[in-house]
Amino acid sequence: MASKTTNSKQTGEQHPASSEAQFPDLTVHAEGTADRLQHVNETAKADCLETVEVELAVEYDIDSFDEWRSLIDPDYVKHGQTVEKGTIINDLLDRLEAHYRRQSSSRFQASDWNLTVTGSATAWRRLFMEFSQMRGSDSDRADKAALRLKQLLAADLADTGAALAALELINQYDLDTPTDTFMAEVTDSTGDE
Repeated sequence: MASKTTNSKQTGEQHPASSEAQFPDLTVHAEGTADRLQHVNETAKADCLETVEVELAVEYDIDSFDEWRSLIDPDYVKHGQTVEKGTIINDLLDRLEAHYRRQSSSRFQASDWNLTVTGSATAWRRLFMEFSQMRGSDSDRADKAALRLKQLLAADLADTGAALAALELINQYDLDTPTDTFMAEVTDSTGDE
C-alpha cells in the first residue's frame, strides 16, 4: 500500500505577494516505511488500535524560518550527529493528519528512509543570508552559510541547489573555503542526467 501526502501549496493557503516577504521555496521529500495507527473500536470497555504497514512518499513545504528551525535545524547537534534523520522523520510524521509511527529501533537513525530538502540555489542563499539571525558582516554571514550548507550536504539532506548556493557565496564574497565538497555534488548531479 502506498500513500502520498503533501501540504500547504495544495491546500489553497495564500502567501504574501511580495517575493521578499515570502519564505524561500524549500520542500522536504521523504520516502520510507511506517506504521499507520487507527482506532477500530473506542467503546467505554474496549479500545483497539490497529497497525497497518504503509509505504509513504511525503512532500512537505517549509513556509517559515520558525518551521525550518523546528523541523530541520542545521545547528541541531546532539548525540554526536549534525543531523538526526530519524528525529526529523518522526517530527515530519507527527505533522501529518493521520497517526503514523516510523518503524525503527533507533530514535535517531532512519537508514530505511530517503530524506532530502530541495530548493534552488537562490532559495538556499535566501534561507541563510536573509532569514537567519546570523550577526556580522555579509562576508561573515556568507562564510557561516557555506559551512551550514556543507553540513547539510555531508548529512545527505540537501540537494544540488545547496551546493550551487555555497559556490555562489564563496565566489561572491571571495571566501577562503574549500570548494571540493560542493563541486563533487554538482558533478555527481550533472553526471546522473
